[in-house]
Amino acid sequence: MSSTPQSPPALEGGSRNWQWWWALAAMAVGAWVLRVLPFFNRHGAFGYPVDYDEGVYFTASALLFQGLLPYRDFIFVHPPGSLLMWSPAAALSSGLDAATCFVLARWLAACVGAINVFLVGRLALRAWGPVAGVVAALVYATYPELVGVERGPFLEPVLNLACLAMANVWLDSPEDGRASRRWLWAGVLCGLAISVKVPGGIWLVAALLSRSPRSAWRSQLGLALAAGATVLLLVGPFVAASPSRFLEDVLLFQSQRPGDGAANRLDRLRDILNERRLVGLGLALLGLLVATVRSFRASGPSRPAERLFALVYVVTVAMFLVSPSYWNQYNAHLAASEAVLAGLGAAALHGWLSSRGWQWARAVPVLLVVAVPLAPARHLRESARHRAPDLPALGKYLRQSVPADASVCAFEPAWGLTGGRLPPRIPGAPLVVDSYALMLQDALDSGEHFASTQAAFLASTSQHDILSLLQRCRYVVLGWRGAWQLTEESQQWFRAHFVRRFPAEGLGGPDLWERLDAGAQTGP
Repeated sequence: MSSTPQSPPALEGGSRNWQWWWALAAMAVGAWVLRVLPFFNRHGAFGYPVDYDEGVYFTASALLFQGLLPYRDFIFVHPPGSLLMWSPAAALSSGLDAATCFVLARWLAACVGAINVFLVGRLALRAWGPVAGVVAALVYATYPELVGVERGPFLEPVLNLACLAMANVWLDSPEDGRASRRWLWAGVLCGLAISVKVPGGIWLVAALLSRSPRSAWRSQLGLALAAGATVLLLVGPFVAASPSRFLEDVLLFQSQRPGDGAANRLDRLRDILNERRLVGLGLALLGLLVATVRSFRASGPSRPAERLFALVYVVTVAMFLVSPSYWNQYNAHLAASEAVLAGLGAAALHGWLSSRGWQWARAVPVLLVVAVPLAPARHLRESARHRAPDLPALGKYLRQSVPADASVCAFEPAWGLTGGRLPPRIPGAPLVVDSYALMLQDALDSGEHFASTQAAFLASTSQHDILSLLQRCRYVVLGWRGAWQLTEESQQWFRAHFVRRFPAEGLGGPDLWERLDAGAQTGP
């Protein structure tokens, strides 16, 4: 495959080759439609299942714009960058209904996904030509795990946005850094990525290693300094407000937490190399091979891009394999580098076949455009059909039957959001945004080591803060999560002091309970 042209055709024609840019824009619009399609049901965006994490991130962002700080006022186990990036929707919750603002955040997430599709395509188009650009954008647009994640205010949509924007700026800048100051903006974007999630630092390291220090040391130094300054500017005020809590929530919690999700490394690898995206994955592995081989050869105009995305992909996969916890939604961040490498693989395959003089090689790009979305089509169709009618029903009951001034505590923040409610601020009780992290943190504070998350929840120390809240709440949405996280003793106390109000016995979904002895604060 070494016969692939060294000068990308897209660069030879410059930006005058408008038809390819329009093609990428059309694919971005198509990706947006794919992401918002499930929202068109009688319940709207709340009719599509809401993940625990997106409820946590949106709620934390909304509380921030009501004057409450993460770490100081409530537990939050990630850097604060995502809370700022979801602010266009979350900030409105101060004056608008929280449920309406959450719906807006879901639509905004789909828009972020569409922008990411264009950024992926632009990177591959400028580096390796039109075939690479179109295939890369298509792989990202139809990446199964990513499509679901870019339907809500998760970390990965904004993390990918910051990382891909940084790569676009960094790879456009001259190597010596003299004729342009784009490294400054690349550093700002990289710092923003790190402030969203620590793995954003992988992109900083990869960007620094993508160019030779002999010719690019000025821009590399500037990139690192700009990234550090941005992290300091965005994260510093939160650290200053509560340095010990920031250290405990963001660093110690992530390093000490028990494993969760897929524990077996082979299971994780099978999920990373899943057949539901077989064609795109095969092209990405081919692209990784091409980038590795070329790294030992003379430099070329596309070498920095090849080094950057190969490094990001390999290190990200390694991080997933050694991390204490792994869920397949983490692959949504892997999609950014995998899609670009798939574009490289497609361009290399097409170039190699064309260099052999085979006329049918002209049909390869068309075949790839058909094959890439065909592999995940069944999964994407099933995902788009998912519905969660229980959540809108709960929201209707909360609005109609629960007093507006009554405290409603929910083990998942989305269960309160559906009724337009954020977590209550109750004197003497913790403000609970993330019940999962709160209870794990309580268990870890005991100094005991736990083999699993379930073992941590079974420890009596994990129940302290959550029971302190439940003792002061009039209404509680328990759901399956509450039953999972509470010990048997805590559940017995709960059922002795609360009565189920919704839904009727025999019906599923999140269940709302009302305290029988309102005002009493006796614990188990």
